[in-house]
Amino acid sequence: MSKHALGAIIPAAGLGERLQCVGSPKPLVKIGGLTLLERTIRTLRLGGVDGKIVVVVGHRGDEVSKFAASRKLDVVIVTNPDYQRGNGTSVMAGLDHMPERFVVAMVDHLHPPQSVKTLLECEGDFVAAVDTKPSFADVEEATKVRLEGDKILDIGKKIPEFNAIDTGLFLCHRDSLRELVPAQDEALSWNTVKRMWLASGRQIIACDLQGLPWIDVDTPEDMAKAIDVIMSWAPSGKDGFVSRNFNRHISRRITRLLANTPTTPNQISIMSLLLAVAGSLLIARRAYVPGGLLVQLSSIIDGCDGEIARVRLQQSNQGAIFDSVLDRWADSAVITGMALSSESRSSLVAGSLALSGSLLVPYSRARIEAELGQIPSSMLSIGMTRDVRLALLAIGSILRKPRETLLSIGLLSNLEVLRRLLQLARAS
Repeated sequence: MSKHALGAIIPAAGLGERLQCVGSPKPLVKIGGLTLLERTIRTLRLGGVDGKIVVVVGHRGDEVSKFAASRKLDVVIVTNPDYQRGNGTSVMAGLDHMPERFVVAMVDHLHPPQSVKTLLECEGDFVAAVDTKPSFADVEEATKVRLEGDKILDIGKKIPEFNAIDTGLFLCHRDSLRELVPAQDEALSWNTVKRMWLASGRQIIACDLQGLPWIDVDTPEDMAKAIDVIMSWAPSGKDGFVSRNFNRHISRRITRLLANTPTTPNQISIMSLLLAVAGSLLIARRAYVPGGLLVQLSSIIDGCDGEIARVRLQQSNQGAIFDSVLDRWADSAVITGMALSSESRSSLVAGSLALSGSLLVPYSRARIEAELGQIPSSMLSIGMTRDVRLALLAIGSILRKPRETLLSIGLLSNLEVLRRLLQLARAS
């Protein structure tokens, strides 16, 4: 751990009365294949928290502790015997384990990692992430906030005037908080601590998330709504024309079905490859229509692995490399199957051209992004992305035009690579 590591406290000690019908302690309620506790931990780590994470337990704390141990979660469990006095006591119970600066993250507030990254960009001894443009939160149930600029003037469930809501994420200073809240036996909610801070003449700085997708999960209805919130941050941002306008409409439905199953992103990548290979074998045997349909289904399923990884906050460089290698195998299989189906020398030449283009388009993009950080949009104008190439292969197969399809893909793909090289040459 670095000298200036940033810690975090996750208050997870409450009764969670409105979710008791689920049967699990609130921190262990599952949404999209992950418990609320696991989601909060992964969100903090991906958002930039590099120090100790303390989970403060109380109600059914033994179950939460055993779960954390069984999953080998990278956390310290602290028991708060006074949890019934309010969640403010849970924050205070974790202070001794914290570095100078730390985050407080409510276990029942689901955020994308970007929320934490945005919070950590703000400065102050007490910073509260607020939302002036809430998209999914229940404003009636939320803690309201009255802002003036970036300063919080008032905060509470029933304040008469407000222009933002509390999102359950805070950046705090350990010694200042300990000095403010002496040991006591009275009720102490986290909202009370915030009001004490303001009453002492200190400032709470507002960090506006401006509509980032997040939700407070308090009821079964919130659980059903939460999967929509999670799916809203699932798109990759690199979709081609076919994925944006066709594939994603189907892949998101499949992802919703798979989210609460043990299926892993890598297993989905393998399934996509197997579908492509099966399609290529059918095409090679001139079963063009079913082969083409399997190729397009493979393309759709290929979008689910990334969606599942983002839904479960499991994105990794290893997973991206694994998926990319399997994609190249799938592309090669489909193009080879189509070239063999025609049994003519011209089809083999067209197949070689298509294969080189299909390999060089992603390779050139990866190399440019490795050197420049991001590929300029001007280098994507032809748009021969993988989803487009597979769609052309599927349509060409269904239309029984293997040679013409391979020639078109080969020419367009290699032209895109050539344009990128020429633009790089001009730029240098």
